[in-house]
Amino acid sequence: MKRISQGSWTLTVRELRRVQEHSLVLIKSAEERVAGFLLEMAGRGTGGTTVELPMSRQDIADYLGLTIETVSRTFTQLVQSGAIALESSRRIMFRNRAALSRLNA
Repeated sequence: MKRISQGSWTLTVRELRRVQEHSLVLIKSAEERVAGFLLEMAGRGTGGTTVELPMSRQDIADYLGLTIETVSRTFTQLVQSGAIALESSRRIMFRNRAALSRLNA
């Protein structure tokens, strides 16, 4: 019983931390939000150089509190800066993860 309680507590703390971090996203610029989102998605995956986005641009916009146009424009800016490459509408290749991390700091 003690192990279940401890595991439940650990999950609750982790979820609260995630919600707190997400609420802080709302005070960041669009570029910072999108960069943080991409890094978050990469952290949930294998940690390789590509990430398969689990949602549409509209869903990403809703999640980040942005418009779909802003998300699309920000992806274009990140491509032009050399930070990412778009292999498809949902597959992102990291070309300069350090640049994304600096934006997310």
